[in-house]
Order: sequence, then structure tokens, then C-alpha cells
Amino acid sequence: MTDKDKLSREDLRADRAAPPRRGTLHRILVLVAVLAVVLGAVLAAAYLDLSNFDSLRRALSYDKADAAGENTYDYDNDRTNRFALLGDRLLVVSTTRVSVLADDGSEVYAQEVKLDSPAIALGGRTAAVYDVGGTTLYILGERGLVRDLSTETENGIISAKLNSSDMLALVTDKSGYKSSVSVYNASGERVFTFNSSNRYMIDACVERGGKHVAVATLGSEDAMFVSTIRRYALDQETAVSACVLDDSLLYELSSFGGTLVAVTDDRFLALSGDGSLGGSYDYAYPYLRGSTLGGTDFGALVLSRYRSGSAGKLVTVGAEGNLIASLDTQRDVLDISAAGKYLAVLYSDELVIYTSDLAEYASLTDTQYARGVRMRADGSAVLLGSQHGWLFVP
Repeated sequence: MTDKDKLSREDLRADRAAPPRRGTLHRILVLVAVLAVVLGAVLAAAYLDLSNFDSLRRALSYDKADAAGENTYDYDNDRTNRFALLGDRLLVVSTTRVSVLADDGSEVYAQEVKLDSPAIALGGRTAAVYDVGGTTLYILGERGLVRDLSTETENGIISAKLNSSDMLALVTDKSGYKSSVSVYNASGERVFTFNSSNRYMIDACVERGGKHVAVATLGSEDAMFVSTIRRYALDQETAVSACVLDDSLLYELSSFGGTLVAVTDDRFLALSGDGSLGGSYDYAYPYLRGSTLGGTDFGALVLSRYRSGSAGKLVTVGAEGNLIASLDTQRDVLDISAAGKYLAVLYSDELVIYTSDLAEYASLTDTQYARGVRMRADGSAVLLGSQHGWLFVP
């Protein structure tokens, strides 16, 4: 073997033993991977709402047409229309029609109905559409009808309410009793029923944990009406607690922030974990003009100093019955709606979106004679006119 052959073999072994060189292409690929990981973390934080990334979420979710309010939801001009948002779709219910509208204006679902007093109860991913005093009850999702529960409504619906897990609390009239309450899981299966012989049940909601249902009852004591909130475990028919609301007429029972809350004619109150009365906020002004309990951990009230007129106060309240913030106003409030950490207030001349501490987040003066508003958790809102709704993206 020649010296030249030996040298060639030694060079080959050296080349095989040497580590590969990291060229320019490799460094570029590493940089791209790092940027992808960082961007993914930012997007994950935005969509999980771990920080104030709502503007980024909207920028990624809506196009320029959305931001300019060009996309609309069209519906019939009907004074009985009721509205709710199912994701990015608009649910419209009137005495004659139920429809689900996509954000591009197309009709995803429609059904002719006959409802004397239409109402909507919004849950996590579904909504209950029902006839107060009647027997019609539908559960709808973003694509339309999920199930028909009209056979479960006995002699007439008093109230229907969904919690964030889409568990339904249904209060009805029932022959032989003053009223009845039933609870259905998200699959539509009945998991609890209680028939009341001596009290009128007027409202109910399943608590967030899904193990208890709170029921508001109305009775008389010493020739006066008395409201009471009773809590039942879903595996027994005996109340585990009762909270009497002296001299208060209950308007609405709900929960947020994991706490059971109620709106009455003279105060907002929260119940403790054992069902006893916790904190409460007594109204600064005597007349309640409106309320919304749709925030993640807050609700909002519109109070008035007088029976008529625009002198009033806008307040936000927390899950402990505490006052978060208040704002005096001399403008007529047409509608309010809360979702996530935002509150939309539609004045007669402007839409203002506040955070829960009533700091102004965004505003719109050209409301095009809107009559109502529905807040979205990402900070956008849908304005509702007589024949169409449109999206406002801050």
C-alpha cells in the first residue's frame, strides 16, 4: 500500500469522526423555531386571557370589515324580538320565529314558533328559548336546535335558567302543587325534581359546582310577602339551607365568581357558602332601572334617583356583595350588558364600554339609533337596531 493510499484512508476516518458543521441554514431554522415558540406562548396567553391581550385577540379574530362595523345581522322588525349571543352568532327570538345568524349575516337556523311571551336564558355553550306561562322550551346551540324539552314543562313555565355548564333549572306550574323545580344535566337528562305544596317557586339556578340548586320562593308572613332562597342538594329533596330576605322582593337569582347572588327591589346581595346571607349592597338611589349579571366576577346596576328622568347612578358590584365602583350620570341608559371583564352601556347618544371598575375602555358615538347592546368577553360588542345588528370592535 502506498503512502498516498494511507493518507486518503486517514483523511476519510478523520472526516467521519469530526462533528458536523452548523451552517447558516441551521442557525436560521433554530431562530424560526424560537420565534414560533415565543409567538405561540403569546397567543396562548391571549386566548386564555392570562393578561390584557384582548386587543391582540380581536386583531387576530376580526378582519377590517368587522372592525368597521360593515358586517351585520339582519332580522325582521319586531318589537317582541329578544337577543342573545351564542359564540359569534346572534340568537333572535320573537313571538313567531327563532333564528340563529352567523357573523357574515347568513341564517344558520330558523324555525317558526308561537310564543306569547318569549324569553332567553343563556348558558355556557347553549341557550334556552321558552315561553313564559306557556309550555314551549327549546335548547339551542350555535348550529340551531339541540333538543326540544316542551314535554317537560307541565302546566306552564315560570322560569328557566342555564348555568355556565349548561345545566338547566326549570320552574313550572304543576297540577296538585303550587309549583315544581327540575334540574337537567347538559345532556338533557333530568337529575332532580322537587314539588312544592306550600310555597310558590319563582326562580332557580344550578350552582357552578353542579351539586346544588338554589330556589327562590315567595310566600306570606304576617300579611306580607316574604322572599326566601333555599338550596337543595341534587341527591335529596330536603333543603340544606334557607335565607329569608326581609322586606325585599327578589327579581333575579344567578351566580358569578362561584357565588350565588340575587337582585332585589332594594339591594344586591351575595350568599355565603353555607347558604346564609353574606355581603350586600343597598341601593344608593331607590329605583332600579336595569341590571346585568353576565360578568365573570361582577354585575352592574342602573339606579335612578326619581321614578322618571335621567338623573341616575351606574354601579358595579362584586361576588361578595361589595360595591366595586359607581358613576353618576345625567344621560338616559337604553341598555346594559356585561361579559368577561367588560360592561357595555348604551346611552341615548353613545355606546361606552367600561371595565368592571367603570374605567372607560372604548366608546362609539355613531350608534345608528341602536336600541340594545350585547357585550362579548373579548371587548367587542354587538349593537342592536330595529332590523339589524352590527359589530363594534374597539
